[in-house]
Amino acid sequence: MGTSASQHVDYATNEYLLRFVGKESISPNNPFWNRFLSFTLKPPATRIDDETLIQKILPMCEALRENNLQTGNLGSLLHVLFNLSSQLLGSAEMENNMFSWQTFNGLFIVRCFTKYLVQTGKEADLIRHIETKVNGKDPDESVLNSYVNTLIDLIIYMPLVDLTYELHVETINCLLVMLSVQLFTTQSADQLQIYRLMMENDRAEKLSIALVQRYVQQPKPPPPPGGSLLLGFASDVWSYLTGAQGPETSTLANQSVLLVLVLINHCSNPRNPYRETLCSYSDNLGNLLTSICATLDREETTLFLYHLVHRNLNFKTYLLSRSDIESLVLPMLCSVYNAPDNNCHHVYMSLIILLILTEDPLFNKTIHSTMLKSVPWYTERMVLDISLGGLLILVTTRTVQYNLLKMRDKYLHTNCLAALANMSSQFYQLHPYVCQRLIGLFQVLAKTHARANSEQATVQEALRILLEVINSCLSHQLIHNTNLVYTLLYKRQVFEPFQHDPAFQDVIQNINMVIDFFTSKLEKEESQSTDVNVVMSRVQQAAIQWPTERLKKFPELKFKYVEEDKPEEFFIPYVWSLVSQLSNMYWDSALFKQC
Repeated sequence: MGTSASQHVDYATNEYLLRFVGKESISPNNPFWNRFLSFTLKPPATRIDDETLIQKILPMCEALRENNLQTGNLGSLLHVLFNLSSQLLGSAEMENNMFSWQTFNGLFIVRCFTKYLVQTGKEADLIRHIETKVNGKDPDESVLNSYVNTLIDLIIYMPLVDLTYELHVETINCLLVMLSVQLFTTQSADQLQIYRLMMENDRAEKLSIALVQRYVQQPKPPPPPGGSLLLGFASDVWSYLTGAQGPETSTLANQSVLLVLVLINHCSNPRNPYRETLCSYSDNLGNLLTSICATLDREETTLFLYHLVHRNLNFKTYLLSRSDIESLVLPMLCSVYNAPDNNCHHVYMSLIILLILTEDPLFNKTIHSTMLKSVPWYTERMVLDISLGGLLILVTTRTVQYNLLKMRDKYLHTNCLAALANMSSQFYQLHPYVCQRLIGLFQVLAKTHARANSEQATVQEALRILLEVINSCLSHQLIHNTNLVYTLLYKRQVFEPFQHDPAFQDVIQNINMVIDFFTSKLEKEESQSTDVNVVMSRVQQAAIQWPTERLKKFPELKFKYVEEDKPEEFFIPYVWSLVSQLSNMYWDSALFKQC
Protein backbone atom coordinates (compact mmCIF):
# COMPACT_ATOMS: atom_id res chain seq x y z
CA MET A 1 0.00 0.00 0.00
CA GLY A 2 1.09 3.57 -0.57
CA THR A 3 2.28 5.91 2.15
CA SER A 4 1.32 9.37 0.95
CA ALA A 5 -1.81 11.25 1.86
CA SER A 6 -3.87 12.70 -0.96
CA GLN A 7 -5.90 15.86 -0.66
CA HIS A 8 -9.39 15.97 0.84
CA VAL A 9 -12.05 14.30 -1.26
CA ASP A 10 -14.52 16.38 -3.22
CA TYR A 11 -17.10 13.63 -3.43
CA ALA A 12 -18.98 14.90 -6.45
CA THR A 13 -15.97 15.28 -8.77
CA ASN A 14 -13.37 12.89 -7.38
CA GLU A 15 -11.99 10.84 -10.26
CA TYR A 16 -11.41 7.75 -8.12
CA LEU A 17 -14.95 7.69 -6.79
CA LEU A 18 -16.30 8.21 -10.29
CA ARG A 19 -14.20 5.33 -11.57
CA PHE A 20 -15.31 3.12 -8.67
CA VAL A 21 -19.00 3.63 -9.49
CA GLY A 22 -18.48 3.60 -13.25
CA LYS A 23 -18.70 0.88 -15.87
CA GLU A 24 -15.11 -0.34 -15.59
CA SER A 25 -14.54 -3.52 -13.60
CA ILE A 26 -11.63 -3.10 -11.17
CA SER A 27 -10.02 -6.25 -9.78
CA PRO A 28 -8.98 -6.45 -6.10
CA ASN A 29 -5.31 -6.55 -7.16
CA ASN A 30 -5.46 -3.32 -9.16
CA PRO A 31 -3.15 -0.52 -7.84
CA PHE A 32 -6.21 1.72 -8.12
CA TRP A 33 -7.33 0.71 -4.62
CA ASN A 34 -4.14 1.97 -3.02
CA ARG A 35 -4.78 5.49 -4.30
CA PHE A 36 -8.55 5.26 -3.86
CA LEU A 37 -8.24 4.52 -0.15
CA SER A 38 -5.46 7.04 0.49
CA PHE A 39 -7.63 10.11 0.34
CA THR A 40 -8.28 12.14 3.47
CA LEU A 41 -12.01 11.69 3.86
CA LYS A 42 -14.16 14.14 5.77
CA PRO A 43 -16.67 11.92 7.55
CA PRO A 44 -19.92 13.60 8.63
CA ALA A 45 -19.78 14.65 12.27
CA THR A 46 -23.55 14.91 12.83
CA ARG A 47 -26.78 13.45 11.54
CA ILE A 48 -27.38 16.62 9.54
CA ASP A 49 -23.91 16.36 8.02
CA ASP A 50 -24.64 12.76 7.08
CA GLU A 51 -27.87 13.78 5.36
CA THR A 52 -25.97 16.45 3.44
CA LEU A 53 -23.35 13.91 2.39
CA ILE A 54 -26.02 11.52 1.16
CA GLN A 55 -27.42 14.22 -1.09
CA LYS A 56 -23.96 14.98 -2.47
CA ILE A 57 -23.13 11.39 -3.35
CA LEU A 58 -26.62 10.39 -4.48
CA PRO A 59 -25.70 10.43 -8.21
CA MET A 60 -22.72 8.16 -7.49
CA CYS A 61 -24.86 5.80 -5.43
CA GLU A 62 -27.30 5.56 -8.31
CA ALA A 63 -24.43 4.92 -10.72
CA LEU A 64 -23.05 2.16 -8.51
CA ARG A 65 -26.45 0.50 -8.30
CA GLU A 66 -26.72 0.64 -12.08
CA ASN A 67 -23.21 -0.64 -12.84
CA ASN A 68 -22.11 -2.81 -9.93
CA LEU A 69 -23.93 -5.98 -10.99
CA GLN A 70 -21.72 -5.93 -14.10
CA THR A 71 -18.48 -4.59 -12.59
CA GLY A 72 -18.51 -6.22 -9.15
CA ASN A 73 -16.57 -3.22 -7.82
CA LEU A 74 -18.31 -3.26 -4.45
CA GLY A 75 -17.24 -6.87 -4.02
CA SER A 76 -13.70 -5.98 -5.10
CA LEU A 77 -13.55 -3.23 -2.48
CA LEU A 78 -14.76 -5.69 0.14
CA HIS A 79 -12.01 -8.15 -0.82
CA VAL A 80 -9.46 -5.36 -0.49
CA LEU A 81 -10.89 -4.62 2.95
CA PHE A 82 -10.66 -8.27 3.96
CA ASN A 83 -6.96 -8.20 3.10
CA LEU A 84 -6.36 -4.90 4.90
CA SER A 85 -8.19 -6.12 7.99
CA SER A 86 -6.21 -9.35 8.01
CA GLN A 87 -2.94 -7.42 7.87
CA LEU A 88 -4.15 -5.02 10.53
CA LEU A 89 -5.18 -7.79 12.92
CA GLY A 90 -1.98 -9.70 12.16
CA SER A 91 0.23 -6.78 13.05
CA ALA A 92 1.93 -7.30 16.40
CA GLU A 93 1.99 -3.56 17.04
CA MET A 94 -0.81 -1.20 16.08
CA GLU A 95 1.64 1.30 14.67
CA ASN A 96 0.95 1.03 10.96
CA ASN A 97 -1.03 4.17 10.26
CA MET A 98 -1.62 3.19 6.67
CA PHE A 99 -3.46 -0.08 7.37
CA SER A 100 -5.72 1.59 9.91
CA TRP A 101 -6.29 4.66 7.77
CA GLN A 102 -7.10 2.78 4.57
CA THR A 103 -9.32 0.28 6.39
CA PHE A 104 -11.25 3.18 7.89
CA ASN A 105 -11.65 4.84 4.49
CA GLY A 106 -12.76 1.60 2.88
CA LEU A 107 -15.33 0.84 5.57
CA PHE A 108 -16.68 4.37 5.41
CA ILE A 109 -17.16 4.11 1.63
CA VAL A 110 -18.83 0.70 1.96
CA ARG A 111 -21.07 2.06 4.69
CA CYS A 112 -22.23 4.96 2.51
CA PHE A 113 -23.08 2.79 -0.47
CA THR A 114 -24.64 -0.09 1.49
CA LYS A 115 -26.83 2.40 3.36
CA TYR A 116 -28.12 3.66 0.03
CA LEU A 117 -28.80 0.10 -1.13
CA VAL A 118 -30.51 -0.75 2.17
CA GLN A 119 -32.87 2.20 1.83
CA THR A 120 -33.72 1.84 -1.84
CA GLY A 121 -34.17 -1.89 -2.32
CA LYS A 122 -34.83 -5.22 -0.70
CA GLU A 123 -32.36 -7.23 1.32
CA ALA A 124 -32.01 -9.60 -1.61
CA ASP A 125 -30.91 -6.70 -3.83
CA LEU A 126 -28.30 -5.61 -1.28
CA ILE A 127 -26.93 -9.15 -1.03
CA ARG A 128 -26.85 -9.53 -4.80
CA HIS A 129 -24.70 -6.39 -5.07
CA ILE A 130 -22.36 -7.64 -2.35
CA GLU A 131 -22.12 -11.16 -3.76
CA THR A 132 -21.56 -10.15 -7.41
CA LYS A 133 -18.69 -12.22 -8.79
CA VAL A 134 -15.34 -10.50 -8.95
CA ASN A 135 -13.91 -10.86 -12.49
CA GLY A 136 -16.37 -13.68 -13.10
CA LYS A 137 -14.87 -15.86 -10.36
CA ASP A 138 -16.90 -17.47 -7.61
CA PRO A 139 -15.57 -16.43 -4.19
CA ASP A 140 -14.43 -19.18 -1.83
CA GLU A 141 -17.19 -18.25 0.60
CA SER A 142 -20.09 -15.85 0.82
CA VAL A 143 -18.82 -12.28 0.57
CA LEU A 144 -21.61 -11.16 2.89
CA ASN A 145 -20.55 -13.74 5.45
CA SER A 146 -16.91 -12.65 5.13
CA TYR A 147 -17.90 -9.01 5.52
CA VAL A 148 -19.92 -9.67 8.68
CA ASN A 149 -17.13 -11.83 10.12
CA THR A 150 -14.53 -9.18 9.33
CA LEU A 151 -16.53 -6.51 11.13
CA ILE A 152 -17.03 -8.77 14.13
CA ASP A 153 -13.34 -9.71 14.22
CA LEU A 154 -12.29 -6.07 14.15
CA ILE A 155 -14.55 -5.25 17.11
CA ILE A 156 -13.41 -8.26 19.14
CA TYR A 157 -9.74 -8.58 18.34
CA MET A 158 -8.48 -5.16 17.25
CA PRO A 159 -6.76 -3.49 20.22
CA LEU A 160 -8.24 -0.15 21.23
CA VAL A 161 -5.51 2.47 20.93
CA ASP A 162 -5.58 6.06 19.74
CA LEU A 163 -4.81 4.96 16.19
CA THR A 164 -7.72 2.48 16.03
CA TYR A 165 -10.39 4.42 17.94
CA GLU A 166 -12.12 5.84 14.86
CA LEU A 167 -11.86 2.46 13.13
CA HIS A 168 -13.71 0.82 16.03
CA VAL A 169 -16.47 3.40 15.71
CA GLU A 170 -16.73 2.98 11.94
CA THR A 171 -16.84 -0.82 12.24
CA ILE A 172 -19.85 -0.58 14.56
CA ASN A 173 -21.47 1.93 12.21
CA CYS A 174 -21.11 -0.53 9.34
CA LEU A 175 -22.87 -3.26 11.32
CA LEU A 176 -25.66 -0.87 12.31
CA VAL A 177 -26.18 0.03 8.66
CA MET A 178 -26.37 -3.62 7.62
CA LEU A 179 -28.82 -4.39 10.41
CA SER A 180 -30.95 -1.37 9.49
CA VAL A 181 -32.33 -3.47 6.64
CA GLN A 182 -35.04 -4.29 9.20
CA LEU A 183 -36.35 -0.73 8.93
CA PHE A 184 -37.18 -1.03 5.27
CA THR A 185 -39.11 -4.29 5.17
CA THR A 186 -42.23 -5.72 6.74
CA GLN A 187 -40.45 -9.04 7.24
CA SER A 188 -39.47 -10.02 10.76
CA ALA A 189 -35.77 -10.00 11.57
CA ASP A 190 -35.54 -13.79 11.83
CA GLN A 191 -36.49 -13.99 8.15
CA LEU A 192 -33.62 -11.73 7.09
CA GLN A 193 -30.33 -13.32 6.07
CA ILE A 194 -28.21 -10.62 7.71
CA TYR A 195 -29.85 -11.26 11.07
CA ARG A 196 -29.52 -15.01 10.66
CA LEU A 197 -25.81 -14.57 10.05
CA MET A 198 -25.51 -12.48 13.20
CA MET A 199 -27.57 -14.83 15.36
CA GLU A 200 -25.80 -17.97 14.14
CA ASN A 201 -22.32 -16.49 14.38
CA ASP A 202 -20.04 -18.52 16.64
CA ARG A 203 -18.48 -15.30 17.99
CA ALA A 204 -21.76 -13.80 19.17
CA GLU A 205 -20.86 -14.14 22.85
CA LYS A 206 -17.43 -12.57 22.37
CA LEU A 207 -18.95 -9.73 20.36
CA SER A 208 -21.52 -9.05 23.09
CA ILE A 209 -18.85 -8.96 25.78
CA ALA A 210 -16.57 -6.73 23.70
CA LEU A 211 -19.37 -4.21 23.13
CA VAL A 212 -20.37 -4.15 26.80
CA GLN A 213 -16.73 -3.70 27.79
CA ARG A 214 -16.40 -0.74 25.42
CA TYR A 215 -19.41 0.77 27.10
CA VAL A 216 -17.97 0.13 30.55
CA GLN A 217 -14.63 1.68 29.60
CA GLN A 218 -16.26 4.84 28.19
CA PRO A 219 -13.11 5.55 26.13
CA LYS A 220 -12.89 9.16 24.99
CA PRO A 221 -11.80 10.06 21.45
CA PRO A 222 -8.06 10.72 21.29
CA PRO A 223 -7.01 14.29 20.53
CA PRO A 224 -5.54 14.89 17.06
CA PRO A 225 -1.79 14.22 17.21
CA GLY A 226 0.55 17.05 16.31
CA GLY A 227 3.14 16.70 13.58
CA SER A 228 1.67 13.54 12.12
CA LEU A 229 1.86 12.63 8.48
CA LEU A 230 -1.89 12.17 8.71
CA LEU A 231 -2.60 15.31 10.72
CA GLY A 232 -5.35 16.47 8.39
CA PHE A 233 -7.03 13.10 8.55
CA ALA A 234 -6.75 13.02 12.33
CA SER A 235 -8.31 16.46 12.64
CA ASP A 236 -11.23 15.45 10.46
CA VAL A 237 -11.75 12.27 12.43
CA TRP A 238 -11.63 14.25 15.70
CA SER A 239 -14.50 16.37 14.40
CA TYR A 240 -16.30 13.22 13.26
CA LEU A 241 -15.88 11.51 16.63
CA THR A 242 -16.85 14.44 18.83
CA GLY A 243 -19.48 15.96 16.55
CA ALA A 244 -22.37 17.59 18.39
CA GLN A 245 -21.75 15.49 21.49
CA GLY A 246 -18.66 17.29 22.70
CA PRO A 247 -15.23 15.87 23.52
CA GLU A 248 -16.31 14.58 26.95
CA THR A 249 -18.68 12.05 25.39
CA SER A 250 -17.47 8.58 24.45
CA THR A 251 -18.59 8.09 20.87
CA LEU A 252 -17.39 4.50 20.91
CA ALA A 253 -19.33 3.69 24.09
CA ASN A 254 -22.48 5.27 22.68
CA GLN A 255 -22.29 3.37 19.39
CA SER A 256 -21.47 0.14 21.25
CA VAL A 257 -24.56 0.30 23.42
CA LEU A 258 -26.75 1.14 20.42
CA LEU A 259 -25.48 -1.97 18.63
CA VAL A 260 -26.09 -4.06 21.76
CA LEU A 261 -29.68 -2.79 21.91
CA VAL A 262 -30.28 -3.66 18.27
CA LEU A 263 -28.87 -7.16 18.69
CA ILE A 264 -30.72 -8.08 21.89
CA ASN A 265 -34.12 -6.81 20.77
CA HIS A 266 -34.41 -8.80 17.54
CA CYS A 267 -34.84 -12.52 16.93
CA SER A 268 -35.93 -13.52 20.43
CA ASN A 269 -37.18 -16.93 19.26
CA PRO A 270 -35.97 -19.57 19.56
CA ARG A 271 -32.84 -18.03 21.09
CA ASN A 272 -30.83 -14.86 20.87
CA PRO A 273 -27.16 -15.37 21.86
CA TYR A 274 -26.63 -11.64 22.44
CA ARG A 275 -29.54 -11.42 24.85
CA GLU A 276 -28.41 -14.60 26.60
CA THR A 277 -24.93 -13.17 27.06
CA LEU A 278 -26.27 -9.92 28.48
CA CYS A 279 -28.59 -11.83 30.82
CA SER A 280 -25.65 -13.72 32.33
CA TYR A 281 -23.04 -10.95 32.19
CA SER A 282 -21.26 -10.69 35.53
CA ASP A 283 -17.84 -9.12 34.86
CA ASN A 284 -16.91 -5.81 36.49
CA LEU A 285 -20.45 -5.09 37.66
CA GLY A 286 -19.19 -2.21 39.78
CA ASN A 287 -17.59 -0.51 36.77
CA LEU A 288 -20.66 -1.26 34.66
CA LEU A 289 -22.92 0.41 37.21
CA THR A 290 -20.58 3.39 37.46
CA SER A 291 -20.72 3.92 33.69
CA ILE A 292 -24.50 3.59 33.69
CA CYS A 293 -24.91 6.14 36.50
CA ALA A 294 -22.60 8.55 34.68
CA THR A 295 -24.59 8.40 31.43
CA LEU A 296 -28.20 8.02 32.59
CA ASP A 297 -29.06 11.32 30.96
CA ARG A 298 -28.77 9.45 27.67
CA GLU A 299 -31.88 7.62 26.57
CA GLU A 300 -30.05 4.58 25.22
CA THR A 301 -28.45 4.06 28.64
CA THR A 302 -31.86 3.94 30.31
CA LEU A 303 -33.05 1.29 27.87
CA PHE A 304 -29.83 -0.68 28.38
CA LEU A 305 -30.34 -0.46 32.16
CA TYR A 306 -33.90 -1.73 31.76
CA HIS A 307 -32.68 -4.90 30.05
CA LEU A 308 -30.07 -5.46 32.74
CA VAL A 309 -32.47 -4.91 35.65
CA HIS A 310 -35.25 -6.93 34.04
CA ARG A 311 -33.20 -9.85 32.73
CA ASN A 312 -29.85 -10.05 34.53
CA LEU A 313 -30.26 -11.38 38.07
CA ASN A 314 -26.54 -10.96 38.82
CA PHE A 315 -26.68 -7.27 37.99
CA LYS A 316 -29.97 -6.66 39.77
CA THR A 317 -28.73 -8.37 42.93
CA TYR A 318 -25.51 -6.35 42.85
CA LEU A 319 -27.39 -3.11 42.25
CA LEU A 320 -29.74 -3.70 45.18
CA SER A 321 -26.80 -4.45 47.47
CA ARG A 322 -25.22 -1.05 46.89
CA SER A 323 -25.44 1.55 49.64
CA ASP A 324 -25.14 4.44 47.17
CA ILE A 325 -28.38 3.67 45.35
CA GLU A 326 -29.09 7.40 45.01
CA SER A 327 -26.44 7.65 42.27
CA LEU A 328 -28.75 5.56 40.08
CA VAL A 329 -32.18 6.66 41.29
CA LEU A 330 -31.63 10.43 41.24
CA PRO A 331 -30.84 10.69 37.48
CA MET A 332 -33.91 8.59 36.68
CA LEU A 333 -36.14 10.73 38.88
CA CYS A 334 -34.73 13.81 37.19
CA SER A 335 -35.67 12.36 33.78
CA VAL A 336 -39.19 11.60 34.95
CA TYR A 337 -39.52 15.02 36.58
CA ASN A 338 -38.59 16.69 33.30
CA ALA A 339 -41.15 14.63 31.39
CA PRO A 340 -42.45 17.57 29.29
CA ASP A 341 -38.91 18.00 27.94
CA ASN A 342 -38.09 14.33 27.48
CA ASN A 343 -39.18 11.62 25.12
CA CYS A 344 -42.22 9.85 26.56
CA HIS A 345 -40.49 6.48 26.06
CA HIS A 346 -37.54 7.65 28.15
CA VAL A 347 -39.86 8.50 31.03
CA TYR A 348 -41.74 5.25 30.58
CA MET A 349 -38.57 3.13 30.76
CA SER A 350 -37.33 5.04 33.82
CA LEU A 351 -40.61 4.39 35.61
CA ILE A 352 -40.54 0.69 34.75
CA ILE A 353 -37.03 0.39 36.17
CA LEU A 354 -38.15 2.13 39.36
CA LEU A 355 -41.18 -0.17 39.55
CA ILE A 356 -38.96 -3.25 39.23
CA LEU A 357 -36.66 -1.94 41.96
CA THR A 358 -39.56 -1.23 44.33
CA GLU A 359 -40.49 -4.91 44.16
CA ASP A 360 -37.56 -5.45 46.53
CA PRO A 361 -38.17 -4.66 50.25
CA LEU A 362 -34.50 -3.86 50.86
CA PHE A 363 -34.58 -1.22 48.14
CA ASN A 364 -37.66 0.39 49.71
CA LYS A 365 -36.05 0.41 53.13
CA THR A 366 -32.81 1.84 51.76
CA ILE A 367 -34.36 4.73 49.84
CA HIS A 368 -36.43 5.80 52.85
CA SER A 369 -33.34 5.89 55.04
CA THR A 370 -31.20 7.71 52.46
CA MET A 371 -31.38 11.43 53.16
CA LEU A 372 -30.79 14.19 50.62
CA LYS A 373 -29.75 17.65 51.74
CA SER A 374 -31.26 19.29 48.66
CA VAL A 375 -32.57 18.54 45.17
CA PRO A 376 -31.55 21.43 42.86
CA TRP A 377 -33.56 20.25 39.85
CA TYR A 378 -36.82 20.07 41.80
CA THR A 379 -38.00 23.61 41.12
CA GLU A 380 -41.59 23.72 42.38
CA ARG A 381 -40.39 24.20 45.89
CA MET A 382 -37.11 24.06 47.74
CA VAL A 383 -37.00 20.68 49.45
CA LEU A 384 -34.37 20.22 52.14
CA ASP A 385 -33.54 17.15 54.18
CA ILE A 386 -35.85 14.84 52.29
CA SER A 387 -35.42 11.10 51.93
CA LEU A 388 -34.77 9.56 48.54
CA GLY A 389 -38.01 7.62 49.00
CA GLY A 390 -39.85 10.86 49.73
CA LEU A 391 -38.47 12.37 46.54
CA LEU A 392 -39.61 9.30 44.60
CA ILE A 393 -43.13 9.86 45.99
CA LEU A 394 -43.02 13.53 44.98
CA VAL A 395 -41.96 12.76 41.43
CA THR A 396 -44.39 9.88 40.88
CA THR A 397 -47.41 11.73 42.31
CA ARG A 398 -46.55 14.72 40.14
CA THR A 399 -46.25 12.45 37.10
CA VAL A 400 -49.65 10.87 37.74
CA GLN A 401 -51.23 14.31 37.97
CA TYR A 402 -49.45 15.59 34.86
CA ASN A 403 -50.28 12.44 32.93
CA LEU A 404 -53.99 12.60 33.73
CA LEU A 405 -54.15 16.24 32.68
CA LYS A 406 -51.91 16.17 29.59
CA MET A 407 -50.59 12.84 28.31
CA ARG A 408 -53.39 10.51 29.43
CA ASP A 409 -51.26 7.40 29.12
CA LYS A 410 -52.82 4.72 31.32
CA TYR A 411 -49.64 2.66 31.55
CA LEU A 412 -47.63 5.65 32.73
CA HIS A 413 -49.72 6.44 35.79
CA THR A 414 -50.34 2.74 36.47
CA ASN A 415 -46.58 2.22 36.82
CA CYS A 416 -46.30 5.27 39.09
CA LEU A 417 -49.09 4.08 41.37
CA ALA A 418 -47.71 0.54 41.40
CA ALA A 419 -44.33 1.86 42.58
CA LEU A 420 -46.07 3.88 45.31
CA ALA A 421 -48.01 0.80 46.36
CA ASN A 422 -44.87 -1.34 46.56
CA MET A 423 -43.19 1.23 48.82
CA SER A 424 -46.21 2.11 50.96
CA SER A 425 -45.69 -0.38 53.79
CA GLN A 426 -42.19 1.04 54.26
CA PHE A 427 -42.90 4.76 54.04
CA TYR A 428 -40.79 6.18 56.83
CA GLN A 429 -40.90 9.66 58.35
CA LEU A 430 -42.31 11.26 55.26
CA HIS A 431 -41.49 14.92 54.78
CA PRO A 432 -44.49 17.27 55.41
CA TYR A 433 -44.40 18.44 51.80
CA VAL A 434 -44.45 14.83 50.56
CA CYS A 435 -47.58 14.19 52.63
CA GLN A 436 -49.21 17.33 51.24
CA ARG A 437 -48.51 16.24 47.66
CA LEU A 438 -49.76 12.71 48.30
CA ILE A 439 -53.10 13.95 49.65
CA GLY A 440 -53.08 16.73 47.05
CA LEU A 441 -53.03 14.09 44.31
CA PHE A 442 -56.04 12.46 45.92
CA GLN A 443 -57.84 15.82 45.80
CA VAL A 444 -57.10 16.23 42.09
CA LEU A 445 -58.26 12.70 41.33
CA ALA A 446 -61.40 13.22 43.42
CA LYS A 447 -62.34 16.35 41.46
CA THR A 448 -61.73 14.55 38.17
CA HIS A 449 -63.83 11.61 39.35
CA ALA A 450 -66.69 13.93 40.31
CA ARG A 451 -66.91 15.23 36.74
CA ALA A 452 -67.91 11.73 35.59
CA ASN A 453 -66.16 11.93 32.23
CA SER A 454 -65.21 9.16 29.82
CA GLU A 455 -62.10 8.37 31.86
CA GLN A 456 -63.99 7.76 35.10
CA ALA A 457 -63.04 4.06 35.26
CA THR A 458 -59.34 4.91 34.96
CA VAL A 459 -59.60 7.65 37.58
CA GLN A 460 -61.60 5.39 39.89
CA GLU A 461 -58.89 2.73 39.68
CA ALA A 462 -56.22 5.34 40.46
CA LEU A 463 -58.24 6.63 43.43
CA ARG A 464 -58.63 3.13 44.80
CA ILE A 465 -54.90 2.38 44.56
CA LEU A 466 -54.01 5.72 46.16
CA LEU A 467 -56.39 5.08 49.06
CA GLU A 468 -54.83 1.66 49.53
CA VAL A 469 -51.37 3.27 49.52
CA ILE A 470 -52.42 5.62 52.33
CA ASN A 471 -54.08 2.75 54.21
CA SER A 472 -51.01 0.54 53.82
CA CYS A 473 -48.78 3.23 55.28
CA LEU A 474 -51.14 3.75 58.23
CA SER A 475 -51.40 0.01 58.83
CA HIS A 476 -47.65 -0.62 58.87
CA GLN A 477 -45.88 2.64 59.65
CA LEU A 478 -48.33 5.04 61.35
CA ILE A 479 -46.09 5.73 64.33
CA HIS A 480 -43.28 6.75 61.96
CA ASN A 481 -45.47 8.96 59.75
CA THR A 482 -47.15 11.48 61.99
CA ASN A 483 -46.75 14.12 59.27
CA LEU A 484 -49.14 12.06 57.16
CA VAL A 485 -51.59 11.80 60.08
CA TYR A 486 -51.44 15.57 60.51
CA THR A 487 -52.14 16.09 56.79
CA LEU A 488 -55.09 13.68 56.95
CA LEU A 489 -56.55 15.64 59.86
CA TYR A 490 -56.07 18.91 58.02
CA LYS A 491 -57.61 17.57 54.78
CA ARG A 492 -60.24 15.24 56.26
CA GLN A 493 -63.05 16.78 54.22
CA VAL A 494 -61.66 15.45 50.91
CA PHE A 495 -62.52 11.89 51.97
CA GLU A 496 -66.12 12.58 52.98
CA PRO A 497 -67.71 12.16 49.50
CA PHE A 498 -66.35 8.59 49.32
CA GLN A 499 -67.55 7.28 52.68
CA HIS A 500 -70.61 5.58 51.22
CA ASP A 501 -69.25 4.76 47.76
CA PRO A 502 -69.09 0.93 47.45
CA ALA A 503 -65.87 1.20 45.41
CA PHE A 504 -63.99 2.87 48.28
CA GLN A 505 -66.02 2.33 51.44
CA ASP A 506 -63.91 -0.42 53.00
CA VAL A 507 -60.63 1.50 52.71
CA ILE A 508 -62.20 4.83 53.69
CA GLN A 509 -63.41 3.21 56.93
CA ASN A 510 -59.81 2.57 57.97
CA ILE A 511 -58.72 6.10 57.13
CA ASN A 512 -61.72 7.56 58.98
CA MET A 513 -60.87 5.41 61.99
CA VAL A 514 -57.42 7.02 62.13
CA ILE A 515 -58.85 10.51 61.66
CA ASP A 516 -61.48 9.95 64.37
CA PHE A 517 -58.95 8.55 66.85
CA PHE A 518 -56.54 11.46 66.56
CA THR A 519 -59.33 14.04 66.43
CA SER A 520 -60.67 12.64 69.69
CA LYS A 521 -57.24 12.79 71.31
CA LEU A 522 -56.70 16.39 70.24
CA GLU A 523 -60.16 17.47 71.43
CA LYS A 524 -59.47 16.05 74.89
CA GLU A 525 -56.51 18.35 75.37
CA GLU A 526 -57.24 20.95 78.04
CA SER A 527 -55.78 23.79 76.05
CA GLN A 528 -56.70 23.88 72.39
CA SER A 529 -54.08 25.23 70.01
CA THR A 530 -53.77 25.96 66.30
CA ASP A 531 -49.99 26.19 66.44
CA VAL A 532 -48.57 23.63 64.02
CA ASN A 533 -45.72 22.60 66.29
CA VAL A 534 -48.02 22.13 69.27
CA VAL A 535 -50.52 20.08 67.26
CA MET A 536 -47.73 17.96 65.76
CA SER A 537 -46.33 17.28 69.20
CA ARG A 538 -49.74 16.09 70.39
CA VAL A 539 -50.19 13.92 67.29
CA GLN A 540 -46.83 12.29 68.00
CA GLN A 541 -47.83 11.58 71.59
CA ALA A 542 -51.18 10.14 70.51
CA ALA A 543 -49.46 7.94 67.91
CA ILE A 544 -47.75 6.05 70.71
CA GLN A 545 -51.20 5.10 72.02
CA TRP A 546 -52.59 4.08 68.63
CA PRO A 547 -53.97 0.50 68.77
CA THR A 548 -52.44 -1.04 65.64
CA GLU A 549 -54.89 -3.96 65.58
CA ARG A 550 -57.88 -1.66 65.14
CA LEU A 551 -57.65 -1.33 61.36
CA LYS A 552 -59.20 -3.83 59.00
CA LYS A 553 -56.56 -6.04 57.39
CA PHE A 554 -56.03 -5.84 53.64
CA PRO A 555 -53.81 -8.00 51.43
CA GLU A 556 -50.29 -6.65 51.19
CA LEU A 557 -49.95 -4.18 48.34
CA LYS A 558 -47.51 -5.68 45.86
CA PHE A 559 -47.25 -5.10 42.14
CA LYS A 560 -44.85 -6.91 39.85
CA TYR A 561 -43.78 -5.71 36.43
CA VAL A 562 -44.65 -8.12 33.65
CA GLU A 563 -43.43 -7.46 30.13
CA GLU A 564 -46.21 -7.16 27.57
CA ASP A 565 -46.90 -9.96 25.12
CA LYS A 566 -44.89 -9.45 21.93
CA PRO A 567 -42.56 -6.86 23.49
CA GLU A 568 -40.70 -6.59 20.19
CA GLU A 569 -43.63 -4.57 18.82
CA PHE A 570 -42.62 -1.82 21.23
CA PHE A 571 -38.88 -2.30 21.52
CA ILE A 572 -37.83 -2.73 17.88
CA PRO A 573 -39.29 0.59 16.66
CA TYR A 574 -38.04 2.28 19.83
CA VAL A 575 -34.49 0.98 19.45
CA TRP A 576 -34.30 2.06 15.84
CA SER A 577 -35.67 5.49 16.70
CA LEU A 578 -32.76 5.81 19.15
CA VAL A 579 -30.24 4.66 16.54
CA SER A 580 -31.69 7.10 14.03
CA GLN A 581 -31.55 10.01 16.49
CA LEU A 582 -28.33 9.31 18.35
CA SER A 583 -25.88 7.50 16.07
CA ASN A 584 -24.97 10.59 13.99
CA MET A 585 -26.13 8.66 10.93
CA TYR A 586 -29.10 9.63 8.79
CA TRP A 587 -31.81 7.35 7.47
CA ASP A 588 -34.80 8.61 5.50
CA SER A 589 -37.66 8.01 7.94
CA ALA A 590 -40.21 8.46 5.16
CA LEU A 591 -39.09 5.06 3.85
CA PHE A 592 -39.36 3.25 7.21
CA LYS A 593 -41.71 0.29 7.33
CA GLN A 594 -41.03 -0.75 10.93
CA CYS A 595 -41.12 2.53 12.91
